[in-house]
Amino acid sequence: MKLKFESEKFDIPPLQKIAEALNIGLKENYKDVNVKVIDCPNLKNWGCPAEGISGNEKIIDVGGEPYMHDPKFIGTEFDYEEISKKIGAEKSYALGAGSSAMSCMDGHCGELTINENLMTNDSKSIVASVDINKKCIVKKYSARKHGGLSNIYFSDGKKGKVIMIKINIRTGKQGSLTQSMRSALSKHLNITQNKHVALGGVFRILNGKIKSHVQPDYKDIKIDYYDTKLMKCTKDFLQFYQPVGSELQCYSVLWTGDPSGGTLNLRDSGEHTHFHSYNHDKDAGHYHFDVTPEEIQYEGYFNISREVFRVNNIYKELANKI
Repeated sequence: MKLKFESEKFDIPPLQKIAEALNIGLKENYKDVNVKVIDCPNLKNWGCPAEGISGNEKIIDVGGEPYMHDPKFIGTEFDYEEISKKIGAEKSYALGAGSSAMSCMDGHCGELTINENLMTNDSKSIVASVDINKKCIVKKYSARKHGGLSNIYFSDGKKGKVIMIKINIRTGKQGSLTQSMRSALSKHLNITQNKHVALGGVFRILNGKIKSHVQPDYKDIKIDYYDTKLMKCTKDFLQFYQPVGSELQCYSVLWTGDPSGGTLNLRDSGEHTHFHSYNHDKDAGHYHFDVTPEEIQYEGYFNISREVFRVNNIYKELANKI
C-alpha cells in the first residue's frame, strides 16, 4: 500500500482554556465534574509504556470504512510505525484505536487498542476478536500493523502539563464521555472558521458499565450491510456487548471538527476510543457509551494535538473516480 499524506494544523488554545470549557460543558451532562490542568502522573502506573503524553503531539486518521467493508478493499493493511517515520514521530508513544491487521490474526478481524512505545519497543497493545460462540476473546498484540482504519495520537511520551478529568454520575442524555467532551469544547470554546481542537489521552472507567462492540469475522456476517455508493455501513453487523466493566482503561483520540473544512474526510464520529480491562483479560473492544448513569465514574488525562495527518483518504480517491 503506497502511503499518501495530507495535513492540517489544529488550533492550540492554552490547556487552561480547554479545561475551563470542559468544566463548564461537562457539568451539563454529569453531576460531579472536576477538570483542571496538572502535571501528568506517571502513566506507567496505569500500564502505559511511557510516563506521559507530551512533546511533538499529533494525530493521524488513516483509511476509512471503504478499506474495511468494500469487498474490493477488504484486507487492506497499514504499518503505523512506517507512518510515524513519515510524519516525524518515529520516536514516540503511540496510543489510540483501529482495526487489527488480518494477516496478524490468522485471517480474523479485531478491535485493536494501540498502546505502544516506538522508542523502547515496549508493546502493551491489546486486540479483541469474536469467536464462533460470539464470545469476546482478548489477546496481546505486538505487531505494528493495523487494518483499514485507525486514529492514533503520537507524542514523545514525556511528562508535562495535562488536562485531568474526574467525573461521577451522568445526569444528561449523552452516554459517551468523549462525545460529551467534543460537545463541551465546541460550545464553550466558541469555535469558528474551522479553528478546531483535538485531544488524545487515556481514561479509566473506575465504576459503572458500558456498551461496546467487536467486529466479527466477515464470514460470520450474514447480511448485506455496506453501501459502496454511499461509502458507509447502513445496517448493524457488529457484535455488541453490554453491560461491560467496570475497571476499564480507554485510549482515545477526539477532535471538534475538520480543520480543513471537510477536505480531509476525517472520521464522521469525531472520536475513536478503544479499551481493555486493567484487571483481567476478558474485556476489550470499541467504547460506545455508559449504560449505568447513576454508577459511572471516570478518571482521565488528556493533552492537545497540534496537527492531523490524513493518511490515504480513500473517500477522496473514490469520489475522484466517479
